[in-house]
Amino acid sequence: MLHCQKPKCGFVFYQDVVKKFVGLGLMLGACFLSLGCENDKKSPELSSPTQNASADEAAKPIQVRFADITKASLVDSTYHNGEDADQYSIVESLGGGVASIDYDLDGRFDLMFPSGGTIEFEKPLTGLPSKLYRNHDSTFADVSLVSNVAGIGFYSHGVSSADVDADGFPDLLVTGYYGIQLLMNCGDGTFRDATEYAGFNPVTWLTSSGWGDFDNDGNVDLYVASYVDWSWVNNPRCGGGGKDKRDVCTPQSFPGLNDVLYWSNGDGTFTRDEGKNGLVPEGKGLGVIVFDVNYDSKPDIYVANDTTNNFLYLNLGERKFKEIGVISATAFDNMGVPNGSMGLAIFDYDNDLKSDLFVTNYERETFAVYRNDGKANFRHISERTGITTLGKLLVGFGTTSGDFVLTGREDLVVANGHVMRYPSNGNREQEPLFIQNRPGGKLVRVTFDPSEFFGQKVCSRGVIAPDLNRDGKLDLVFSNVNEPAVVLQNETETQGSWLALRLVGRQSNRDGIGTVVELETDKRNMTRQVIGGGSYLSQGTYQVHFGIPPGDRLEGVKITWPSGKEESLDVTELNRVLLVTENNESGT
Repeated sequence: MLHCQKPKCGFVFYQDVVKKFVGLGLMLGACFLSLGCENDKKSPELSSPTQNASADEAAKPIQVRFADITKASLVDSTYHNGEDADQYSIVESLGGGVASIDYDLDGRFDLMFPSGGTIEFEKPLTGLPSKLYRNHDSTFADVSLVSNVAGIGFYSHGVSSADVDADGFPDLLVTGYYGIQLLMNCGDGTFRDATEYAGFNPVTWLTSSGWGDFDNDGNVDLYVASYVDWSWVNNPRCGGGGKDKRDVCTPQSFPGLNDVLYWSNGDGTFTRDEGKNGLVPEGKGLGVIVFDVNYDSKPDIYVANDTTNNFLYLNLGERKFKEIGVISATAFDNMGVPNGSMGLAIFDYDNDLKSDLFVTNYERETFAVYRNDGKANFRHISERTGITTLGKLLVGFGTTSGDFVLTGREDLVVANGHVMRYPSNGNREQEPLFIQNRPGGKLVRVTFDPSEFFGQKVCSRGVIAPDLNRDGKLDLVFSNVNEPAVVLQNETETQGSWLALRLVGRQSNRDGIGTVVELETDKRNMTRQVIGGGSYLSQGTYQVHFGIPPGDRLEGVKITWPSGKEESLDVTELNRVLLVTENNESGT
């Protein structure tokens, strides 16, 4: 196993935090159904989206406010796609993501950005240094060089995070054009490149990645999506919006590539799956999200593919998957047509205690809301929710969900931006979206003043929602193309309360990926999951966040770990982060 040399002195802080985590030291059993698994426990009754919503709230929704604190935060990171070389490569259309991790265990979420690269005709693509920013309560210090994360040898796109070796410190994974890099956290503020030792290799053009313990052995495995077979040898000339004007080619011009699955060997090394466990070839993958679709304590995988059917891999156990995209009604839209899908989020849209699925798509298509009807069956309900009123000019990429205004309902945020240089429909720069989950079952776009970020046009890709200043309100970070990343602080005035849980697995994987948390008040029940991947080329925090409406009294929390162990916590105090380790140990 690869070991990072731990400091003998000068870093006592890091060791103390690890001891704190160690010292503090899903609800459904696994059984088989007709599609592969079945849950024979009675499903919770469906609740109306209007449940417990007041008439005043429906008539006058909470005004959402985000302040652009990018300059004040000192975050200065720009993703470069190399389009200034005028080669019109499809590589330049993907952009990059962002991740939030607490790499130094000081309780604050830090930020990691891939930086893309440069393009020169018929020469290997060149990578640009990644950026890592350490959080000092909403102001950040660039620690890219001193932490050893800047060095990279390939054109990068995506970033994700997980505690690969279960030492308490989150590690980083960067993916890109025929490149992959595993950065192991040494616990002293630095990282070590462990790519070769881990057995990772740049087998293909890699995009988004998602971690999850797919075989429930306590160690996180890795699913990485692959895109298309572009190279200088296969580099057709494609037309654009004007007469005889060149532009970036669409994915229809190239065959898709096979996604990659790595199984953890439990010692910091991984074995690549040889494709005998149910994976489908040639998907043109862009987004990946890992969550428990049917609540059997086995994490499943959903993949957003570009112009081909999306994949839903149901985890059958024993390292076997069954692809059920078509059967589950999540492979395409309500007309049976595959979309150009990019971004992914889950949210319990209707508060029925089952995670629904949200997918961003290309122009001339609508964003998709798939309602989870239970037992791995979904229903396309975009029109019913009002999402279709957004029109068909947007090109959606990263997306994230969260209770930004503390109402007990999860809203959505979408990063938009065209991939073409000269779009024939709409603009290359597009407004980001804040979509509020309103009483009555409607998802409504909130409009903002043109002076605010949500009222401006940008070309964005990744977006995440960490609580950067630890005030209980979720903030936002956007990664943009050839423009600086944007940091938004949530300054919404709300009377609601909140509770966040930071989970540490023992028998389960240390990050608790796949854990289901149900919070109960005297007026409602709410559920959240710890997910792997999500958004687009990005990784949000593994911390679970609940908004609690004013007037609700907290009555308890139930946690179902991936190991299948159920724990109930007698929690009454609000507005805090609760650190919970598997085996019913908790602290602040």
